[in-house]
Amino acid sequence: MTDGMKPAREEAEARRHLEERGYCMLDKLLSDAQVSALRERVFRQAAYEREIGAEAQDDAQIESHNQYIYALINKGRIFQNLLEFEAVQALIGHVLGEDYLLSANDAVIVAPGSREMPLHSDQWWLPDASAPPASHIRPGSIKRFDKPTSTDGSVATVPVLPPAVCNVMWAVTDFTAENGATRIVPGSHLASTSPDPAVPHRIATIPVIARAGQAMIFDGRLWHATGANKTGEARCGVLTTYCGPQFRQMENYPLIARDEVVARLSPRLREILGFKVWQGYGKRDRPDVAVISRQDPLIGAFDGEV
Repeated sequence: MTDGMKPAREEAEARRHLEERGYCMLDKLLSDAQVSALRERVFRQAAYEREIGAEAQDDAQIESHNQYIYALINKGRIFQNLLEFEAVQALIGHVLGEDYLLSANDAVIVAPGSREMPLHSDQWWLPDASAPPASHIRPGSIKRFDKPTSTDGSVATVPVLPPAVCNVMWAVTDFTAENGATRIVPGSHLASTSPDPAVPHRIATIPVIARAGQAMIFDGRLWHATGANKTGEARCGVLTTYCGPQFRQMENYPLIARDEVVARLSPRLREILGFKVWQGYGKRDRPDVAVISRQDPLIGAFDGEV
């Protein structure tokens, strides 16, 4: 790591890195064969989606030739397998608690020649705390880059909201300073503000250097951005985002997950996709049902009216 932090050797060390720096690295979790198969699958899916005109772009990106591949849950068992690593799930649970949801699972291909992305946090949608009589931010009025920003990513002297988001970035190719590795401001998860989004960055950042097969886990409050790719080859990662069970998912898995995919998932994976009712939230029309199913009949009006 460019800030001197090496991959964690054990879970306790990874937890400490997350708490103090806002991120941690896990050493190579995937074999060379698994990395090769994952890379091939991502780039073949990317080519297919370009061919059918299904390319899509995240609204925080500024480079139209970068490519996002969304909803990987439906696009191969190899992507589903990434959600099963116990060492990773234990750290997600450390950040978010025993119950959490999969919010998004996407591949990110950073094209040669792309510029750096605006610095941001993935918890931008959570209203900041305010002290009365100051006016508060209404949750339904928040826009991604409309909140007050700062160039100071140091630890705040005011109360800091807890994490509601946690991410895992799997390196599908090597991440280098030259090819667009994720850039971060270590410790900024405790800054209690949003970063200045100017490009080029006005804030000092470091690149997260990783070998293919390694995973970076980071607090959703951490200031970060995709770096500029100054090489002639694409940089690729799989980004998996988790959120607390009371928050809306970016990808609506109970709606979009294919039936054959849901049928073969473990009970735990079905839970984190959003099929588990959490303290009354996420239910259908029977409050006594703990795990919902799209096949369960719904109660209609007594007279058949719709």
